[in-house]
Amino acid sequence: MQQKIVMVVDDTPSNLQQAMEVLQDKYKVMPVKSGVAALAALDKFVPDLILLDIEMPEMDGFETLRNIKSREELEKVPVIFLTSHADKENEIKGFNCGAVDFIMKPFVPEIMLVRIATQIQLSSLLNSFEEEVRKKTKENNELTFQAINAIAKTVDAKDKYTRQHSTRVAKFSREIAIRSGLFNEEQIEVIYRTALLHDIGKIGIKDAILNKPGRLDDDEFAAMKTHTTIGAEILKDVTLIKDVDKGAKYHHERYDGKGYPQGLKGEEIPIVARIVGVADAYDAMTSDRAYRKHLPEEVVRGELEKGRGAQFDPVFCDIMLQIMDDKIEFPDEETLDIDIK
Repeated sequence: MQQKIVMVVDDTPSNLQQAMEVLQDKYKVMPVKSGVAALAALDKFVPDLILLDIEMPEMDGFETLRNIKSREELEKVPVIFLTSHADKENEIKGFNCGAVDFIMKPFVPEIMLVRIATQIQLSSLLNSFEEEVRKKTKENNELTFQAINAIAKTVDAKDKYTRQHSTRVAKFSREIAIRSGLFNEEQIEVIYRTALLHDIGKIGIKDAILNKPGRLDDDEFAAMKTHTTIGAEILKDVTLIKDVDKGAKYHHERYDGKGYPQGLKGEEIPIVARIVGVADAYDAMTSDRAYRKHLPEEVVRGELEKGRGAQFDPVFCDIMLQIMDDKIEFPDEETLDIDIK
């Protein structure tokens, strides 16, 4: 088993020497003479535990600890204060700064070793527990993602003319989000999953309307528009994907305020819905529908350019046009040739 590393920070050489003598048989000891020197050393390695003197010149233990805890890579390293004074105020201040324990000077070797071993063991157990939580969270997220995919495919299967529509819209939405440079990886994943469920409200629309081989009359179109609010109602209590209901509810809003269901305008429309809106419109135009065949590329481009700043957010519309220029397509999943190793 790899030997644990203990950093000892104390401005008194005799204290450093005593700590070395107590600890060296069980730990790899890194002696440091000041808080400033400790912070410099911590740029190069992360110990398993830090023994930190409180009373030091230039930078005392409290300031040193605050600096240590401000670094993400050091945040979970246990720190035990070394002190010559049993002072309640100092203890409260130390615990508030993030210390896990106090050891009195002069050191009692047996007590010192027990306290260090206890804190290293607790830290190891906590790290193992957090790793297990991360593992389970990843597994749960994967199950959630599989469920989302299943729901999206169920919705698409209800409308024979929109096979894989939700998946393609999700992929175009992700590509738009990536190219915009506005989002981190986690946010991009949320946009992708939100887009997968943007049409979930179509579950509540009659098949006769969804699959009507011709244009809808006014009453049928009014019924069709309710898929946005139906979808939002279905998703409103889902907490695993932040604001997932907004993609379903607002993807038919227009940038000029003439959309539905609420007639939101410009940046009043949630950003995810503005992205999904242009991806959805593009896929609708390039796919066969009950009332028409897919539109020619030049017609699609013309509709996007005409809708820039009217139907569509101009930023995301321009990115969609770039995607067209780059000839990016997302084949239906069933047609992909996947080599499973």
